[in-house]
Amino acid sequence: MKVRSEVLNFYNCRLKVRIEGFRTDRLLNEACSAGLTIRQVYILSDIKAEGWIASSDLPVLKKLAGAKYRITVISGAGPGYRMKMSLKKPVTMAGILIAAVIVSLQSLFVAAIDIDGYKGIPEDSLRCCLEKAGVYEGAFRPSIDWDGARNALRADFPELTWIQLVYDGRTVILNIEESSHPILRADDKTVPLYSDIVAEQDGYIETISTLQGAAMAEPGDYVKAGDVLISGTVRMQPTTFQEDWPTEYYVRAKGEITALVPYRLTFYQERYVQDERQDGEMTLSDKREKTRQEAEAVLKQQIRLWKKENLPENAEIVNESLNFCYKNNIIEIGVTIEVRKQIGIEKEIIVGPQNSDN
Repeated sequence: MKVRSEVLNFYNCRLKVRIEGFRTDRLLNEACSAGLTIRQVYILSDIKAEGWIASSDLPVLKKLAGAKYRITVISGAGPGYRMKMSLKKPVTMAGILIAAVIVSLQSLFVAAIDIDGYKGIPEDSLRCCLEKAGVYEGAFRPSIDWDGARNALRADFPELTWIQLVYDGRTVILNIEESSHPILRADDKTVPLYSDIVAEQDGYIETISTLQGAAMAEPGDYVKAGDVLISGTVRMQPTTFQEDWPTEYYVRAKGEITALVPYRLTFYQERYVQDERQDGEMTLSDKREKTRQEAEAVLKQQIRLWKKENLPENAEIVNESLNFCYKNNIIEIGVTIEVRKQIGIEKEIIVGPQNSDN
């Protein structure tokens, strides 16, 4: 062990020295007798030699040399030598300190998020919820509201019965457990554990955004009331050859579906109007047929009233087609309008005990 320690000490911080004086071989012999390790010795002449020596042995060598020989350090090598030289250079030392500060600051940022324990809830949905709560890769860990993140998970996923959200170094760890039964809300209404989103009425799909589940329609598709738009039954590819391995799992589908819904309406107006004019002290009334502009002005009021009574506030009329038909004293106006609105509604999936475990 002593020999190994000397070897490590030599290579950690070694110096190349030049020895000058009469009969340098005598000093080299005395150094060896004193237990000093001098390697790669070159005799340049009778009065000059060079070699490598451990930095800790240099004071001993100088003591042996006394006034008869001159010892000059030419260069050095090894990790210890480089560290000593760096400490002598302010700029290098500043760089080391800056690097240390950067490494220290990096330890305060989240580098990875590990999630475990999920079954029916997709991992992407959990990560999306955490990101909205301020927990994401690259987040400044001291500023994270851990209780707020846990509350956000409980609000978005009422089926969670246990949540562990902790960190280990730069890694955030989320462990969860899910309930196998429907969840009862504060208003005494049962929240379905698994559900589809289906079309409330017929229409042409304009946009479909899936947050959880599998999209079953695409923009441009015509769907009928009751068609599944986002399925809570998600297919999965088995990764093992084990028999009876589940090929699907169930979730509570979430997303937004915007569709263009056609409406065909019929409105009626009086065909004729009475115009009054003054003739001296007499007021005369003339009957005339209502102009197209007058009929359309009244029609706009009728459509606005119908929209207020029959459509949600966020619905938008994007197109309309008018067909005027004159019948005796009545104007019959056929109106075809396209309304942009949300048509997705939730429909519970009834899952048997065996499948629910999958």
